[in-house]
Amino acid sequence: MRIKYAILCFLCVISIFTHTIKTKNVTHITIEDDFNKYNNANPFAPVLFTATGLHDFFENIYNKYWYGKDFLPNNFSHMMQFLEYGKKTKQNGAYLKSVMKLFGNKLKSASYVNSYAFIDLLEVMPDFAKHYFEPPQINFFEQNQKKVNNLMYNNFLTNFSSFKKDPKEFLNTMSQDIVATLKKQTKEIESQVNLEHLRQSLTRFLELSLGKIIWSPEDHENIWNLFLSLSKAIESFSKQKIIDDADNIDDLYWSLIHRFCFFLDVTGHELPIEFYADFKNKLFAANLLMFQIEEQEQHITNKETHLVQALFEGEARARAYKTGLITS
Repeated sequence: MRIKYAILCFLCVISIFTHTIKTKNVTHITIEDDFNKYNNANPFAPVLFTATGLHDFFENIYNKYWYGKDFLPNNFSHMMQFLEYGKKTKQNGAYLKSVMKLFGNKLKSASYVNSYAFIDLLEVMPDFAKHYFEPPQINFFEQNQKKVNNLMYNNFLTNFSSFKKDPKEFLNTMSQDIVATLKKQTKEIESQVNLEHLRQSLTRFLELSLGKIIWSPEDHENIWNLFLSLSKAIESFSKQKIIDDADNIDDLYWSLIHRFCFFLDVTGHELPIEFYADFKNKLFAANLLMFQIEEQEQHITNKETHLVQALFEGEARARAYKTGLITS
């Protein structure tokens, strides 16, 4: 009970803090006024993508202790700027992977992620990231067949006398030319294979963030909209083929549901009883993709049942708390 109470107190403080610093616009946070940790650095200034500008960002902002602990979980503006720069300058997949790693590793030091701030990021991320996942507009097999045919035809056409003189040497030379041509094509094939690594990097970042999401009981009127926005954002990654593996999308939905159930378990008694009926009604009417994806095994409790059970349990604790049967 002491451990649970400690967790409850911590999350309540964090939740109130989150609600205070973020209602509509995440850039209006006031950590500088509250903690005085920035030491004259301005984390709200735009990142300058020059050698000097990036050095200043990493040295004066990113490397600071407060950045991952207090600023980043409430404001993803720097990450959005990096993503926007990548799209504008047509960077390759290695760039996107490095951005996921850069901010993902820093976010590991955070105790929570502001749900408003994360939704702001998710609303722009698909547009900034989708060009990295566009399939190549070529057919490798057809292209290679044409190149090999042309190479053989030209060799026979221009060096037929060599073929008659020494067929074995002629064919050996031509086979080396064919291998060299195919090696050039494998670079494009490898680029396509690396898309899967890129998807995994993106999925890991999203799972990390979803596992730290918090909501505020005081903000109960907006919790459904926040939950719905997160669900729709995950759906957007699927619809735009940025994450095209149904299992990965399913994993993200489970991360969201487990985190929300944890929120209900810890602070659900503080929510109004009316919240639960309203949330359940909207949940059943929403026709969410998360409930349409089949579970890994048929005997596993599905996501909808798992979430609804948590809502019923939360409502029961809220009623008991209101009547004084429990104190936490």
